[in-house]
Amino acid sequence: MRSSHIGRVSLFTLLVSLAMICGAVVGYAQAPKVPPSGPRTPAPAAPAKPAPRKPADPAPAAAPKPAPAADVRFKSKYTTGDQVTESVTYLKNNRERYELADMILLKQHDQNRVVQISRSAKTYLVSPDGVPAIASMVDQAAAQKAPGVVLVATSIVDTGERKTAFGLPARHIKTIIERQPQPGACDQSRQRIETDAWYVDAPKSAAGQDNTDGASSSTSCHDEVKTTQNGDPKVLGFPISYNTTFLDADGKPMVVAMEVTEFEITSLDASLFEIPQGFAAVMNAQELSKAVSNANETKLASGELAAAAPQKKLGSIRVGVPEVANKTTQALDTRALRTKLIADLAEAKVDAVPLAAAPQPQLEARAAELGIDYLLMAEVTELKASKPGGLSKMMKVTAGDSSAGKDITEAKLNVQLVAPGSKPRLSTTTSAKDGGIGVKTGLGIAKVAGTMYMRMALMGGMYGSPMGAFNTMRLMNMGGMGMLGDPSLMALQTGMGSGLRMGMGLDRTAGAASFLMQQAMIGSAGGPQQGPSFDASLSDALEDAAKNVVEALKKPEPVKKK
Repeated sequence: MRSSHIGRVSLFTLLVSLAMICGAVVGYAQAPKVPPSGPRTPAPAAPAKPAPRKPADPAPAAAPKPAPAADVRFKSKYTTGDQVTESVTYLKNNRERYELADMILLKQHDQNRVVQISRSAKTYLVSPDGVPAIASMVDQAAAQKAPGVVLVATSIVDTGERKTAFGLPARHIKTIIERQPQPGACDQSRQRIETDAWYVDAPKSAAGQDNTDGASSSTSCHDEVKTTQNGDPKVLGFPISYNTTFLDADGKPMVVAMEVTEFEITSLDASLFEIPQGFAAVMNAQELSKAVSNANETKLASGELAAAAPQKKLGSIRVGVPEVANKTTQALDTRALRTKLIADLAEAKVDAVPLAAAPQPQLEARAAELGIDYLLMAEVTELKASKPGGLSKMMKVTAGDSSAGKDITEAKLNVQLVAPGSKPRLSTTTSAKDGGIGVKTGLGIAKVAGTMYMRMALMGGMYGSPMGAFNTMRLMNMGGMGMLGDPSLMALQTGMGSGLRMGMGLDRTAGAASFLMQQAMIGSAGGPQQGPSFDASLSDALEDAAKNVVEALKKPEPVKKK
């Protein structure tokens, strides 16, 4: 019992002791620490571990600065008499785009090619870059004539006048170019060109190309050209306006005015200089010319062009001219004959509009839509050709005329001027002869077209049809650009290589028109001509017909019987 009691006391004592020890430990742990007396050097603190660095966000890349605008777009207006032509030109790096009425010309210098595009026909033609190959179409007999010497003198005068145009400094320059053929020269045409113009420094996109396409003469002459020059051609630059007066050998002036109405340096879409999607390709200029003519005729037949006809002036007389009928076995461009007849009437200030060939009831219905007072019905009834002989041939050979061996042609037309539903006010026959002594040469085409291009082409003896080319140019609506579209005159304007080339002083848009006109000449040819050309005699007969119509319209209208 005692031992058991002692065991219980000892166990109790042990538990109490353990409890007191644990309490002391806990109390010691919880008791505040008493700083030791006297100075004490603190233990050096362990260096703190640097926190792991977060990778820095990459700095935003600086947006590339847009390239400064360097492309050029400008709009030009050309005026020759009553004829006005507007065009838009785009220049970007090594590409150019010219919009000339229905036609677009792309110059893709990076691919060494040019592209002609007809918007109405949705057709295009790709050609090598450079001057059209007209030489192969030149009359070989004329080409064999010995060349001579032609003197070309150029004078450039800086008037000192300055102004600001489109935010650019412009300078006033006058130039005179005189062409003087010497005795024995193949091309004896004398010309004087006076230009009063304002120029700015050529924009970068306009200065990088030598725009001399079409600046070579299309004639068969290869005269030696000797040039002299007074003045500095570098002052010419980029023309923003000019008045150019052309004087021929007879001293008759013709004035062409050009004005840039819009001009901006901008950034152009590259697609402007590509062939439009969905357009069909043709193989040559003849196919393109035909496509343009067919598209125009389709619009005429459908009446689509009725809305585009100019508004009839109050009190004026309007004449509708259907396609000329051909009653002969000779193939003729009857649409071109219609165009020539309309142009002759327009020169006499008669309001004339084209109509497609159609039965009389349809023509009268169309006349009512367009406010037409009279229909001018014309048909070719006779064409003749004969060989020259006797005095005529001898005089031509003596004079060195290259046409000495060509056929003498005759053309006869029947013409009626009739009001719808009435009897004819005029019914007559006109005829003309070409190739004899003292007869007209058919160069009225040049006069009516407002261009000497036809004249130069005829002098060169080209196998192409001037009438057909004239028709194509009228469809292109480039009448106001006619003179400057003449490659011979363009060559003369650029000094025939005397330093005015390389784009200085050269109207780029007129150069594009020159190219298109040369192509129109090629397109009208259809290959080497089979048989004689009746263009000259037909032209004269049509001109006489137009004069008869004008005289008839001047007379009082016959009183209708009740």
